[in-house]
Amino acid sequence: MDKPYSYQDSLHLLNDSEWNKLGIQNRRSVMQSVENEAAKRDGRQPCNVSIFSEPPSNGMITAGQYNPNTGAIEMNEHYLQRASSNESLITIMHEGRHAYQHRAVKGEISHQDKSQLAAWQNNMKPGHYITAEQNRRAHYRQPIEADAREYASITSRQIQGEQRVQNGANKGIESFREKTANATNNSAKPAPNKGIESFRERAKQGNNGSAHNAITGGKSEGQGQTQGGGQGR
Repeated sequence: MDKPYSYQDSLHLLNDSEWNKLGIQNRRSVMQSVENEAAKRDGRQPCNVSIFSEPPSNGMITAGQYNPNTGAIEMNEHYLQRASSNESLITIMHEGRHAYQHRAVKGEISHQDKSQLAAWQNNMKPGHYITAEQNRRAHYRQPIEADAREYASITSRQIQGEQRVQNGANKGIESFREKTANATNNSAKPAPNKGIESFRERAKQGNNGSAHNAITGGKSEGQGQTQGGGQGR
């Protein structure tokens, strides 16, 4: 069953023990939730996340793509059904960055680095984008792909940091419940303070270790594929 998730729900589900229980449509819903949050932080409208089907070919598989004609992020069901939660997270951040790049080039978003913006504009001109089939190394190195990979690497780590903070807070709450229950069951005089202090200490440690909440900076027509894992187009 395809169901909507909040961003906090998605942080919980972006854990392989939970992720592996999800079907394709629910994985898509998690990706939609992450895209909604990333777009909000980027100051752009979120893309609709949809599913397409493209089987692996010659040991290569396309993970996802940004469709500039529809403004949608399309994820390959053949990739999504086998990808880890972290691989899927990197893919959705990569494709979201391509959405940002296209909107910046169109003037819908103000991008501060004008030289980078000019490089994106040139890369997106007809015939200038290099596909992986044409030249894999050049494909990875061209401006919009190099930027999208760097963005996805940085922002996925930020989200994983937020995930650790949330999971740490949850453990603190469970510690509080467990310790207070034990105190009640094993002592005529309950001593819940240790449980409360454990919760406060864990929550404090989580806050101190949290990643910065802002995602800095946003695929584009063209294709990137890889062996084993998946690469955004």
